[in-house]
Amino acid sequence: MIQHYIKVALRLIERSMLFSLINMLGFVFGMAAAFLIYLWVVNELTYEDYNPDTDRIYRVVEVVRQQTGEITESSSTVLALPEIFKENFPQVEAATAIKYIGEGSMETGEGKSLSGYRVYTDTAFFQVFPFEVMAGNLTDMKKGNYIVLSEKMAIKLFGSATAAIGQKLKEVADDLYGWEAKKVVAVVKIPSKCHIYFDILCDLDNFAKAYGIDRNTFREDQHVYVKMKLGDAGKMYAKEHSEMSRVFSKLGDKNTLIRFQPIKDIHLKTNFADPNVKNHGSMASIYLFIGLAVLVIFMGAFNFMTLSTARASMRYKEIGVRKVTGAKRKTLITQFLSEGMVQAVISLGLALALTELMLPLFNEAMGTEVSLNLSWSVVLYVLFGIVGIGCVAGSYPAFYLSSVNPLIAFKGGKKTGKKGGMLKGLICVQFIITITLMLATMLVYKQLYFMQNKDLGLNKENVVTVYTNLWYNVNDFRQEILKNPNVQSVAMGSPIENLYENGEKKEGGEAEWIDMDGKVNTLKMVPIIADDDFIKVFNLEMIKGESLEADYDNYWGGGALQRTVVINESAWKAMKVADPIGTEFRLTDTWWGHFNYRIVGVVKDFNFQSLREKIRPAFIFYSPEQMQYLFIRISPENKKETLKFIQQKFDEMAPLFMKEFRYQFFSDALNKNYAKEQQQSKMLLFFTVLAIVIAMMGVFGLVALSTEQRTKEIGIRKVNGAHSDRIVKMFCREYLQWVGIAFIIACPLGYFFMRHWISEFVYQTPISWWLFVAVGAVIAGIALLTVIGQTWRKASQNPVKSLRYE
Repeated sequence: MIQHYIKVALRLIERSMLFSLINMLGFVFGMAAAFLIYLWVVNELTYEDYNPDTDRIYRVVEVVRQQTGEITESSSTVLALPEIFKENFPQVEAATAIKYIGEGSMETGEGKSLSGYRVYTDTAFFQVFPFEVMAGNLTDMKKGNYIVLSEKMAIKLFGSATAAIGQKLKEVADDLYGWEAKKVVAVVKIPSKCHIYFDILCDLDNFAKAYGIDRNTFREDQHVYVKMKLGDAGKMYAKEHSEMSRVFSKLGDKNTLIRFQPIKDIHLKTNFADPNVKNHGSMASIYLFIGLAVLVIFMGAFNFMTLSTARASMRYKEIGVRKVTGAKRKTLITQFLSEGMVQAVISLGLALALTELMLPLFNEAMGTEVSLNLSWSVVLYVLFGIVGIGCVAGSYPAFYLSSVNPLIAFKGGKKTGKKGGMLKGLICVQFIITITLMLATMLVYKQLYFMQNKDLGLNKENVVTVYTNLWYNVNDFRQEILKNPNVQSVAMGSPIENLYENGEKKEGGEAEWIDMDGKVNTLKMVPIIADDDFIKVFNLEMIKGESLEADYDNYWGGGALQRTVVINESAWKAMKVADPIGTEFRLTDTWWGHFNYRIVGVVKDFNFQSLREKIRPAFIFYSPEQMQYLFIRISPENKKETLKFIQQKFDEMAPLFMKEFRYQFFSDALNKNYAKEQQQSKMLLFFTVLAIVIAMMGVFGLVALSTEQRTKEIGIRKVNGAHSDRIVKMFCREYLQWVGIAFIIACPLGYFFMRHWISEFVYQTPISWWLFVAVGAVIAGIALLTVIGQTWRKASQNPVKSLRYE
């Protein structure tokens, strides 16, 4: 019997191929989108699951009450904490610290050099984070002066993981200060879903000693992790205000508390600046994309139900014949549900195939590496989908039409025709969803365009950033490239776009100065490392005092611990002094905290960060040991030739620099600040196009069925003198009414979501009236074209043929 039902269902699909395709494709697209989002959400929620002890590992987060009363949090802390935890708290199984350095190059004994992301950590690191060892032995880290390479870096440098073991590598500072080369002791594979990433891991103790880092106070770009003994993890996490949270009191600091952040929360639930962690996600994005997926699935389901209902209403005579020949209601219900199940199986099969085809594009757009693995959860998802779709598709004919009296069925039953208000209401819901998505997508793209083209107070165009690595030879390289007439000016420094790295702002140090009343004031200020040509290269506007070049000797000699600085307008306003020129201050908790700074000038505010936030107080100063980049302003003409010339000079000085020429345009670097918005815009565009396609497929199918049911009516109208265009207008008017209702409902909904999203930005593009007009015109135009394309064929055919219908 089941085989018979399947054959009947397949014949029905074959007999009405167009309607069947429209019916199934909407759901295929919706389910494929839902599969992609499901895979992405699972990927996001399973960060850190590679670690079997995830539930026992926490990151230390400092909680500080500022003088203003504001409570701030930071993942950067001091290196002394791991030792204090292990000595004073028996529930701690292991504790480790990691110092993030950033990009840098390493050189082999054969002179091969390659740039990679560097971190420094201690021997307890792999007790907390059990990365898979591909070669070597981690116990050799106890000998000191070690290097652990990522598998990717080892292959790039030596061809394989095993070939890297025992090799000696040198950093730039090793030659500069006469330090011993470091030995590779192990190669590890870094899990893709881990918040910690590195190419090169080095000895933290050596680094701290070499640079004289104070383990009790210095905290820049340093994270500390603790691993609790079994049974104590939950207890410790609950006691955030216990003795462990006041661990800084052992260092004489009673103002700083700490809390313990589960490492599972780092990826999605970090609500403070965390620039050292790459690829931060957010629960808000997960909720957004789940919501979009649900909407698209519902649109596909609406299409499925709408067209199934409309088609079923044309099968009254078939139902009557089956009932007269002895078919029971139970048999009819089983048949219609079987038909729905067959279509569901075909739809889901196509959806899985489409998902597999779209995965490469999806991964590229989202920056992920998800794959369609048929795990038990996916299988359950598919089975649930088959049952759910089958029930939706077959429920109306199964439970309503099967109960129709045979006599009524032979008379044609109750046709939908003009009175199919419920079906058109479902189409109206689809239009509401589509219009809302279109409004949101247009605003996101409008805001992106606004951010990428807003006047930032600096000239970002035609500036090339080149990484050179060796600060003490940068000036020689600069003089060489300035010989090219297409190179207009060159500045040395550290990239200011990194002050907003990976979409997260980097906090500056806390400046302390004495105001005119003799009181000590504090202010968070962002340090920007650059030389005297920085202002010239970026065309910054001096509004008070002098640029750095006025007191150039202070950079090199005359007062090694004194630095002159230029501050921005925001810093001047925050300092609340009538004239900042000559004001001196110190920084705390940063690399540059042991210097005295004297203000010599003020520049007009310029955006060196994302437009999500206000311009922060900042100061520009010279620190040669940190300047590994060149900012090169080139002529807009002959860009390719100029870049070729710069690379040629770079290669000539390769023994002094790293061997890898790396550059990017400054404007491109700034645009990376909006990676999150670019990702959202791509996904919104994808779902909006999908929603439009599904909605129009629904309209197309419903119009096709409606014209099929009203064939005789169209013939009679034509016999009575109606022209084809009048008949087309009649259908257009019906559907435009529903588009209009959808537009009226969608506009306030769209405005609400648009206001909520754009409120995250300090600098906002206006929500213009023309956005609503444009969306309304586009959706009305697409709907009209869909209706006209389907009705014109019926309206133009010979009325005799129409009157002979049925």
